[in-house]
Amino acid sequence: MSVVSQVMARAFDRASAPQANEAIERVRQARAQGGRESVSYEIALPALDPDAFLLHKSLPKLVYFLHCRGLRLGATPGLFVSLFTTEGLYFLDAGELALFLGSQRGLDEAELIRRYGAEGVGEPKSLGG
Repeated sequence: MSVVSQVMARAFDRASAPQANEAIERVRQARAQGGRESVSYEIALPALDPDAFLLHKSLPKLVYFLHCRGLRLGATPGLFVSLFTTEGLYFLDAGELALFLGSQRGLDEAELIRRYGAEGVGEPKSLGG
């Protein structure tokens, strides 16, 4: 099963692409807490190799974004991911998505923060590189 398929199965809501603006606003309102509006972190998957895109392009940026906002990866109240796919729009908890994608790469929360957090060291250097 592809990573994208597993991610889509974890979505708490979904919508069709033509309904994206209305759906994102609906989810923002539903997930608002304590009078504070929630935030949509948007990821648009490419048609070519979307699994690699999620694991190697989106994951580092998402972890950096969450860490800079002072959020723990497993607990991101008021922040959700709007994932645009060829099959429609999927809504996911941002922190849970980061942890899931990290687990697919064999990285735990501490390693994700070490590599991609605000003071992250990035990817390990390759041999001969």
